[in-house]
Amino acid sequence: MNEKFLKDYIVYIVVILAVVIGLGYLNFNTFSTKLQPAMNQLEQKKQDKSTKEMKLDNLKKAAQAQRAKQDDDAPKTGSGKTIYEVLGDQFSPEASFGVLFENILANITNSGVKIRSIDYNYKPDSDPILTTNAAGYNACEISFTTVGSYKQLQNFFKNIAKENYLTNIYEVYIEPYDRDKTILIAKFKIRLYTKTLNS
Repeated sequence: MNEKFLKDYIVYIVVILAVVIGLGYLNFNTFSTKLQPAMNQLEQKKQDKSTKEMKLDNLKKAAQAQRAKQDDDAPKTGSGKTIYEVLGDQFSPEASFGVLFENILANITNSGVKIRSIDYNYKPDSDPILTTNAAGYNACEISFTTVGSYKQLQNFFKNIAKENYLTNIYEVYIEPYDRDKTILIAKFKIRLYTKTLNS
């Protein structure tokens, strides 16, 4: 009886294993058919990503080449600084100073100097660039009255001197504040230059 029981037991085990393996195979096939579209989408997204990365690299290289060409073509001044050139004709001569104004105001903010007043003059008298009547060149003189410590003003003027574009400082007048001699009142003029197409 043990032998017959053992044979029956082995048959049951083989049948159960066959059923389990068969169900596992069916589930795997079902799972793999459902997984295949997701794998295809993932592969497509990888290809799209690599294509976009290549395009981005090409655009970066083209932008660097254009910047290098612009820097070579930009008019140089005696100081070696370039005059800020606005590409296209979407800006008026007055609006072309926006980026340079932003740089000046950022330098003031970063140095800790406080502004008391600002005045703009888009046609400064006796400007060496404007007196040549060169087409497309613009000048703007900004008169500032600022308040700050010696160190803050020093940092501001150093940062202005480091500007990439031609920025001239005129008529600097500094005096101590009456109530606190560590605070200085500085009055100065900064002249900015741009080149536009529609001047």
